[in-house]
Amino acid sequence: MFNTLLLLLSILSCQPDYGMSYEVVEEIQPTDVVVDSFVQPKPPEKLDVLIILDTSGSMNDNFQQVSTGVELLRGDIEKITLDYKIGFINSGLVNPYYAGPYDYNSDSIDFLLAPYALGADWYERAFQSMYEFVTNTPAGTAFFRDDADKLIIFISDEDEQGSIPTNIFHDWLVEKFKLVQHDVVAIVQIENGECLLNWEYDMGQKYIDLVAYYGKVGIDICSDWEAWLADSTFLVGELDYINLSQTPLEDSLVVYRNSLETELWYYLPETNTVYLDFVPDPGELIEVGYVVL
Repeated sequence: MFNTLLLLLSILSCQPDYGMSYEVVEEIQPTDVVVDSFVQPKPPEKLDVLIILDTSGSMNDNFQQVSTGVELLRGDIEKITLDYKIGFINSGLVNPYYAGPYDYNSDSIDFLLAPYALGADWYERAFQSMYEFVTNTPAGTAFFRDDADKLIIFISDEDEQGSIPTNIFHDWLVEKFKLVQHDVVAIVQIENGECLLNWEYDMGQKYIDLVAYYGKVGIDICSDWEAWLADSTFLVGELDYINLSQTPLEDSLVVYRNSLETELWYYLPETNTVYLDFVPDPGELIEVGYVVL
């Protein structure tokens, strides 16, 4: 974070149009400075999809929607590549904790039955379950291919209950999949969503914080999300916007394209989104730095 602050200080000190002196910026605490970013994805040639599903009792009514959503996602994947794998695990690694792998040759009925084939889970430790599945189980170590892009989907009606901090889990994902593209989607209860939040752990805050690293927001589990799941992933193709993770001081916003400042953008406060006036090329890095209100 200190290095990020130095970067933003240098950026802002070179921008007299923002009306901010070096002395003012110097007084800002490191926690008040944020840099959101994304890399323009390339269409995957190979894709491994892992779905981490909360199978606690309160989720039973959601299984049909999960089945339908993943079957529709499969159709969207096949418009891009036929070289894919899809697997399901529950969020507690309770036996049977794994269903899959499914691929282009799998019957649709297998996809529809997969959520029901998982063991009931009351732990809801999705981060820990994915980590242990990938690193410590025979099925998990064999699931991900070294040369395939990765899509990770978390589905839960409560917050992640494990002890792994969100930032540490994100760092592990980045390191684990550093040689390929990876994307993360969270289908959870959100603030002001269609669900009634009965207590503080209903909202999937840790999942929401995780997808914020990828320039996203949580998808409302109580919405008709299954019809547009692919639109929330890098399967949708080219991006020309970034959802900010926090509310910025508008005059402090700075946008960089491959480390070079660009003025080809505008900010829409109603959605807390920076929209680009261009479509970045695959592999281009877009960064948005700002001071938090």
